Order: sequence, then C-alpha cells, then structure tokens
Amino acid sequence: MQEIRVGKRGWKMYRQEYDVIVAGGGTAGIAAGLSAARAGAHVLLIEKNSYVGGTAASGLPFIDFFNRDGKQITAGIAEELMKRLFQEKAALGHIRTSGGHLNSVTMIDPEWVKITAEEMLLESGCELLYHSFVCGAKVEEDCLKSIVVANKNGLTEFRAGCFIDTTGDGDLAKFSGARYHLGRESDGLCQAMSLLFKLGDVDVERATSLFSENPIPACPVGGDHEYNLHISGKLSKWNDIILKEGIFEHPDHNIWAGTMRENELTYVNTIRVSEKNGADAYELSEAEIEGRRQLKKVIRFLNAYVPGMEKAHITSIPNGIGIRETRRIDGEYILTGEDIIEGRRFDDCIARNGYCIDIHDPKGQGWGVSRIQSEEQSYDIPYRCIVPARIDNLLVAGRCISTTAEALASTRIMPSCMALGQAAGVAASMAADRKLAPRKLDVKSIQTILRGNGALI
Repeated sequence: MQEIRVGKRGWKMYRQEYDVIVAGGGTAGIAAGLSAARAGAHVLLIEKNSYVGGTAASGLPFIDFFNRDGKQITAGIAEELMKRLFQEKAALGHIRTSGGHLNSVTMIDPEWVKITAEEMLLESGCELLYHSFVCGAKVEEDCLKSIVVANKNGLTEFRAGCFIDTTGDGDLAKFSGARYHLGRESDGLCQAMSLLFKLGDVDVERATSLFSENPIPACPVGGDHEYNLHISGKLSKWNDIILKEGIFEHPDHNIWAGTMRENELTYVNTIRVSEKNGADAYELSEAEIEGRRQLKKVIRFLNAYVPGMEKAHITSIPNGIGIRETRRIDGEYILTGEDIIEGRRFDDCIARNGYCIDIHDPKGQGWGVSRIQSEEQSYDIPYRCIVPARIDNLLVAGRCISTTAEALASTRIMPSCMALGQAAGVAASMAADRKLAPRKLDVKSIQTILRGNGALI
C-alpha cells in the first residue's frame, strides 16, 4: 500500500487520517465537503476528475429550486453557489418557467462552476485530491474503517471518523459491503444516459423560437434584449429525416438545450444511450463510444436542417456521459414514488424537493413524468435514506440514496443532491466528533444546524 510522502517545499502535504472523507466531487460532494469543513471537521474530498462540479460542470442547468406554486424549496449551500456564480456573471439567476415539466431553471456557466465551487471548498479548509477514486474499503464488524484510493501514486489507504459516498454510483457503499439495488425493480435496467455537448456559432434566438414548451425569456450575457434561451420539446417536424438517416431509432425524439451567453448553446441534451449499466466499466466504455457515434450524426443533422444552427460547431464535450441511474443503497428507509406523489412529510426530514418524477425509458423509447399531487407541491427526504441499513461510519448523498427506482427519478436532480450533501456533511462531522455511528445521531440536532445554515426543511 502506497504511503503518503512529504514533498518538496510548496507541494501539498496530505495526511492519511481525517475526521471526514468525501468520495466524489459532484454537486452532492461539494455540499458535503463544505458543510463538514464549516462544522469544524478536517475534511478530504476525493474526485476522479481534475475539477469538482460533476453534472453542473457539464453545463446542465440547475432545475427546480422552486415548486409549481413558485415557492422556493431548496436553498442552503446550493443557493449560496448560485449567488456566487451570479456575482461572477456566470449564472442568470432563477427563472420561473411556464408549461412543461419544469418549475424553474437556473442557467449556469460550467467552467465557472469548476472555479467557484473549488474556491468555496478551499476557503472552508476542505482538502482536495484530484485524479483519484475509491477502489476498495476495509470493514470490521460492519463498521467502515478505511478506504483504498487509486491514483498516479498507486494505492493509498485513508482512514476517517466518518465517510460520505457522493460518487453517484454508490461505489464506496458497494466496496463496503452495503446492500443496494441496481436499476428498476422489474428487470434491473437503468434509465437511459445522455452525452451533453456545447455548441458555438448558434443563432440562439432563431433556433429557440422553434420550441414553445417551457420558454425562458431572458437577456443572455453579451446580449442587448430578451428572448427565449431554452429549447424543450420534440424533433417531430423532422421525423422523416431522423428515421430515414438513422439518427435516432424512434420518432418524436426529445431535445433540451439552453444558454446563458449569446451565440452559444451551453448545453444540448438529446443523445440517448440505453440498456447500459453506468456502474460497470466495460458497459460504461461502450456507452461513451455510442454517445460520440450519435453525436457525429446529430451535429450534421442540426447543421443541415435546424434553422439557426447552420454554422453550429461543437466547442466542448463533458468529461463523461451523463448517468441518471445506477446503484441505490438500501437505507434505513426506502423513499417511494408514492411518498413523492403524495408529498409526504417526515419527522427526520433533512431535505425537500419539488421536482416531478422524470423517467427516461431504460429501453430508449422516450420519457414521461408524474407530478407531485400534494397541496404544498413538495416532499421531504428523511435522514434514514442516507444511512445504509447495516454499515456504520458511512453516509450516502446524491443519486445513490435509498429510494425505489421510481423515486430516484425525482431525487436525482442537482438542487436535491446538494441539499442531501449538505445534510450528510453536518451529520458526518457530528458523528466523527462524538465518535458515534451516524444512525445513532439526534436528527433534531442536525436539523437545527441545517436551518441555521439556510437549508429549507
């Protein structure tokens, strides 16, 4: 096992034991690292990429800080990040939408997410270790004691008072022996993946005028007037071309895209890769290849047939295909689709969400939504959903929490993941400080701290 060595002057010195270790630097991991460090814990955040941000760093906008009635449901660290981005002219702020399945959209600049989130983490005292990922764990009597991390230095063992799995795929939970489910209950298939991409030299006003669902009227950075900055709808008017040229397998293909800057689409979401397991390295590799194969066809189609995109060209592709669903840990409570539709409340609430159930068919045949039906148009996520059923010294946050496949289709959005990460960070720092298993913590104490830090619960 690789030992950490002291480097020359100016090199970062990493310990091998921390109060809290966060595995994964996506949106949930950012919030977890921040809240744990701000609570006084010595924190290490481990990230496989060269930056933090996860899906937000791919350009996908934050959606549904609000419910359908226009009431803000998520705040805390997620709102703080948005305000910092807005100050950098790297976000347009929250924009309420009308029609469609979204309640609000917050357009962001993905490159500034990387910069701003990193600054916030460093300011908190959280240490960052990039180009590294968890590849093993040591468990004694159902208690997680240490993890094994792989990077250019080889294999290194790290110990902590408490660990947080924010890998998205539940990698650390799996290596720790936690029970989990993969994909939907009927056949184990996961929701379709999407490879996002950014386009330059787009006449955004012209292109977005073709789509009326969920309009986002705003003035982009660099612009001088308002117009619709969002594409949300189907490519139905081009069905004959799509099927004839084999661009997609099915008619009425969905497309979502949007921007915050003039002359670019910061993200385009239309590629769909189905029947692949994103938690398996071989299938994930196949999905990446298939995503780029589709991308080549898509850009040629957009250039040839979509007004406003005649000169569009790819300016960037994220570092990895977008994964909606893989493992879900078995926690002390399993959140269900019924809980979401009925807008259920829980005494141990640590996060709230107002987003619908949004399922991208695992076989690639479109998507569908189910809306929250309660009067408050939101639901609670209980603390028990982030506590594995039988492994101690471990919490999970983000899309790998304890839910059914149906419920995951709502909880997986970024504001919800950040709210869960913030709660996990508070709980982990408390568990490490008091030398208690997370399941034995007083949830009311966690809730008090969260409210004091701006969380809406």
